[in-house]
Amino acid sequence: MFLRGLTNAFSQVLAARGTIVCLGDGRHCIIISALRNRGHAVLAGEKLLRVADDLVTGADLAFRPQISIGIALYPSQTSEPQVLLRYAQLAAAAARSQLLRLQVYDEGCADRVLKSWELSDALAKALDNGELSVFYQPKIAMIGERVAGVEALSRWLREGKAVAGPDVFIPLAEEVGLINVATWYVLSNALRLAAECGGLPVAVNISPRMLHHPEFMDMVRTAIATWGVKENGLTLEVTEGALIADFDQASERLMKLRDAGLRISIDDFGTGYSSLSYFKKIPADELKIDKSFVMRMLLDPADHRLVETIVRLAQQFRLATVAEGVEDRETYQALANMGCDYAQGYLFSPAIGADSLKEWLRTSGRGGPDYRPISSG
Repeated sequence: MFLRGLTNAFSQVLAARGTIVCLGDGRHCIIISALRNRGHAVLAGEKLLRVADDLVTGADLAFRPQISIGIALYPSQTSEPQVLLRYAQLAAAAARSQLLRLQVYDEGCADRVLKSWELSDALAKALDNGELSVFYQPKIAMIGERVAGVEALSRWLREGKAVAGPDVFIPLAEEVGLINVATWYVLSNALRLAAECGGLPVAVNISPRMLHHPEFMDMVRTAIATWGVKENGLTLEVTEGALIADFDQASERLMKLRDAGLRISIDDFGTGYSSLSYFKKIPADELKIDKSFVMRMLLDPADHRLVETIVRLAQQFRLATVAEGVEDRETYQALANMGCDYAQGYLFSPAIGADSLKEWLRTSGRGGPDYRPISSG
């Protein structure tokens, strides 16, 4: 239904100047005549993207589709119809691999697509052979400096070295259909650790596409039941950017998760340029202040004021605050003076593996009686 509506909307915009051919699997070829140059082709592509955005906004969809446009130019790039189509397909694939919405074909497109395919294949194998690991960074309560929980962070390691960072392989997992498997792996391992550490609260990052996936709630319930942890011991972290990109739909999903007893945290807060009108409606329990502000707050008065403003606003709306990137005692004390609730950072511990975390809980003096490991299996 959505694809039919998209085709109709494109046809109305293009009128007699364009022809649309369905290639199957959600792909369309659009032939536009009388474009004078590359710049006009880009403008036409951007206009089609705006039409698609308007249609998505007005549709009741379970998740937001990702639309990418690849452009090939006739006759400057080729005069052969089959080659022209292949160039456009390579440009669209290159756009998706770089998380772009529009790409004009160039000689580097094939290389970028090939690299993306190779990385996709490697990621699928990594999920099978155990190269994907879960590390944990403690979250420290300002009062008493005790462990209040840990954040689970996915790492792709091969022979102890990083293959790619989460900012690369998580969007890749979304694109190639592996995000369900990757999310289950992290969620299950995190809740297993929670059970082995006497109910240690854990936080798991959730990608935008996974948040809107129709089976996500069942996945969470299954993981909680499997490891026998309490719902309020699991915090789901979503980025502020993901929240405000589609605020109404994301808010509805987050509210349902909160109603089920889960805690919600807004990650990277301060980077999404949200307004106060959004702030007062955020369906969350805590805000995580982005580390880029925290790490500069003693050097830049503007960052200091921003962090302090976020803390005060959160207090007004009864939201907890977590400062990321706390690396020294001076920053920690400044945050404590502001009334920030929790801190994460190298001052206490980097992200470490499960066994190392258990040892850290035993020896750091911050674990407390409730969060001491009770099993090594």
